[in-house]
Amino acid sequence: MLHDQKPQTSEPSLNAFSKSTPKAPQFNEEVIAAHITPPKRVIAVAVDESEASKFALQWALEHLVNPAGNDQVCLLNCRPYAVPDYILGHGLAGDFAPERSYEYNEEYVNAIERANREASHDLLKAYGELVLKKTAALRAIALRGDARDEILIKVEELKPDMLVTGCRGLGLIQKAFRGSLSDYLVQHSPVPVIVPRKQ
Repeated sequence: MLHDQKPQTSEPSLNAFSKSTPKAPQFNEEVIAAHITPPKRVIAVAVDESEASKFALQWALEHLVNPAGNDQVCLLNCRPYAVPDYILGHGLAGDFAPERSYEYNEEYVNAIERANREASHDLLKAYGELVLKKTAALRAIALRGDARDEILIKVEELKPDMLVTGCRGLGLIQKAFRGSLSDYLVQHSPVPVIVPRKQ
C-alpha cells in the first residue's frame, strides 16, 4: 500500500513511487517526497496531459524558478473518478442523492481506477524529470476527484507562494457548462495564480 512518504534528506528520486498498485486507490498520494530542508519559495504547478499544461510548467521553470535560490516546485495532478459521483448516487445532491443509477462492473471500474492512477503517477514522474534538470527541489502529489476542489484544498494545505496552471482554451459551450479550471483557480485560490499563455 502506498502511503504519503516522509521527507527525505537527499534529492528526491523518481523511483520513490512503488510500482505496486493497491486495490483501493488513495486520494492523496505523494509520488515524490519533499526535501527535508525548508525551501525559500514553493511554486505549485497544476499539471495534466495537455500541451497547455506542459507549456505552463516549462514557462515556470524558465521564468520563475531560481536554481540557486532554494526554490521547490510542487507538481499537482488530479485524476477523475472512474465512475462519476452522481452515477454512484452521491456527490452532487448531498444527503438527498438517489441510489446509484445502474449496476456497474466493479472489476472493470477498479481496472480503470488503477490505469488512471498509473497514468497520473507516470505523468508526474515525467514532468518531474524536467524539474530536476533545472536543479530545483521537487515534490509531486497525485490527487483524485474534481480538479477544481482537490487542487484548491491542497493549495490551502501547502500554502505555496504561487500557483501556476495552464489554459486549455475551452470553447464557449464547455465554459458555459463546466467553466475553465484556470478561471476557477484564479477566482478562488488563496495564493496568487499565474496562467502562462502562448503568444
